[in-house]
Amino acid sequence: MNILIAGKTEEICDSIAQLLLELDCDNISIFTSGTIIRGVDISKFDSVIISTPLSDEFGLDLVADIAKDTKNGVVVLAKREIADEVQKKIRFTGAFVLPRPFNKALLVQTIKLAEVAHIGMAKLEENRQLSQQLSDMKIVNRAKSMLMQYLNLTEEQAHRHIQKQAMDLRKTQRAVAEDILKTYQNTKED
Repeated sequence: MNILIAGKTEEICDSIAQLLLELDCDNISIFTSGTIIRGVDISKFDSVIISTPLSDEFGLDLVADIAKDTKNGVVVLAKREIADEVQKKIRFTGAFVLPRPFNKALLVQTIKLAEVAHIGMAKLEENRQLSQQLSDMKIVNRAKSMLMQYLNLTEEQAHRHIQKQAMDLRKTQRAVAEDILKTYQNTKED
């Protein structure tokens, strides 16, 4: 397991790293700046722990950026007094908020939960992409049928026509297929 730890100081990050010794960690990387973290390939990490505030920002924008670009398990450490407010602000990210102070067992358990959530989110994204591909294929196939029907093209010729139009117009095959469907559905109604 590769973990990124971010905090205001290296001492804070080191103390968190010490709590994680019982986890099977291949690599723990420590950062104190959100600006620097934005330049790091976050996808190489299984889990990200952000102890707010960081040295150059509070860290919630960083959490949002991480959630937007990757599906890592993210744990945000915040003062108990503001933990609920922090959770409300980042609820759309899928990050877990752990109020400080906390014990070792609670931190380890939260990281494990974030990792499970990370795996689940990755599977959901994969399913979403497969669903999108299937939808694209259905539309392209309907457009090919229209071309075959109205232009007397073979399936191969219709497929090549859509591919060529997509390249020439710098559009996706789906966008070209949608245009074809609009064109021939309008002619059908006339």
